[in-house]
Amino acid sequence: MKTFYTSCLLIVSLFGNGFSQDIKVCLDQTHAKWLDSKIVGDKFLIQCYIPEQKAIPTDSLPIVFVLDADMSFGLVYDIVRWLNWGREIPYVAVVGISYGTGQKDWWEKRSRDFSESKDKTEHWGDWPLAGGASNFKGFIEKELFQFIKTEYNLKGGSKTIIGLSFGGLFCADVLFSKPEMFNNYIILGPALLWNDKEIFKQESKFAENQSTLKAFVFTSIGDLDNEDVKTPWTEFVTQVKSRNYKGLTLDTWVVENEDHLSMLPAAVTRGLKTIFITK
Repeated sequence: MKTFYTSCLLIVSLFGNGFSQDIKVCLDQTHAKWLDSKIVGDKFLIQCYIPEQKAIPTDSLPIVFVLDADMSFGLVYDIVRWLNWGREIPYVAVVGISYGTGQKDWWEKRSRDFSESKDKTEHWGDWPLAGGASNFKGFIEKELFQFIKTEYNLKGGSKTIIGLSFGGLFCADVLFSKPEMFNNYIILGPALLWNDKEIFKQESKFAENQSTLKAFVFTSIGDLDNEDVKTPWTEFVTQVKSRNYKGLTLDTWVVENEDHLSMLPAAVTRGLKTIFITK
């Protein structure tokens, strides 16, 4: 497998009247490796931040998994480091699941991996690759967890997953299909309207057979988001709360004056603080 050290931003320093040599600025204490998935039939670029510290054995570090890491890994990395520096959360490792092949591939493949089915309503248009979430869950559980354990000795004192929009839909899907995969779920602006509110039916089916749901869930939307995100989110939160699942902690937050994307930094920050302060 090819190895390279992670996502580097290219900057140019200006001195006098000319440009100096280009300098690569890398994210400290991070690594990236390609992981071929037999289950999905594709490869993923796994970005990993492991803090240099002595307080917690590496194999006991809490792990924060980031979906859409092509766009979000650096953001979560920075938030985690600031919060830890301010002693607001403990040391945690961050594992980003990305595609590493450009924005077009990321945009198309996330629909494949984050949705359980095709959207027959086509409310958000046609997504020809959609419907591969079952394989993606298998990849995380059977291949990714083993990969980070072998490569980095990361076993996870606890496991947290963060997802926005399609990623939020995927997090909700995991919560009501394989809740034991993660201890904590940060579900942001989830696309719950997908395929005629399919996730509502999934939760109802889960509730028919289960009265216990051992998970900490933080979920958030921006108050300037579209109604096709806000209304289903409010309805879904109400539905889940009505079950009174034993073992479930559900914390919600509407971020004022922010929309679907601009709410992300604030919601990730509060989500992490809420989870780790509670723990």
